[in-house]
Amino acid sequence: MNMKVKHKGQVVILRRFCKDDLPEVVEHFGSMKVHMYTMGTFAQTIENEIEWYDKNRNDPDSCLWGIQPEGSEKLIGVVGLHGLRSMTNTCVLGIIIWDEKWWNRGIATAAHLAVLLYAAKYKINRMTIRCTVRVDNVPSWRIVEKLGYYNWGEEPVDDFVDGKWINSYQFTWFSPIYISVLFPAGVPEKYFESVERGRLALELATKEVEFF
Repeated sequence: MNMKVKHKGQVVILRRFCKDDLPEVVEHFGSMKVHMYTMGTFAQTIENEIEWYDKNRNDPDSCLWGIQPEGSEKLIGVVGLHGLRSMTNTCVLGIIIWDEKWWNRGIATAAHLAVLLYAAKYKINRMTIRCTVRVDNVPSWRIVEKLGYYNWGEEPVDDFVDGKWINSYQFTWFSPIYISVLFPAGVPEKYFESVERGRLALELATKEVEFF
């Protein structure tokens, strides 16, 4: 399902990811700057990416979108939801924007809004979304906190980057649609702020995201 997001004057398309996009992935995934905060450790070949594509194309446990903002002729990143067959109605978010010309321009926020709406209200009916962000990746964890993800823990020495060990934050987003199911005795006070941010984010997504 394709989505269009109009956020703060920027139009971003989340579209189906296809095999013709793989050369673009290979070109950018060879950059250690792109992989600074991912699990990637070396440049991928087109054969590796075709294998990855075929695996995800046939995987009922995941859904992927290519990220293409208005003004770009090519994809600039990819976002996906994984673990969709979880019996606890959760899933895991992953996102990467490899074209640094589009960093700090609201593209990641727009993609997050689309995925929130899709996960919470369309088809897959998720009650929570989880994600992991490296502590040093300040722009990324600020985005997810703003959208209502609750930072519930810090995993120590989770990755080795630029000659040092770094930690990771663990986040959970609580769907406001199911908040009474998740917390039948009432929302604990420590989650109040995140739940409210999540509610506002979902309201904003409802206004700014269009399916086509």
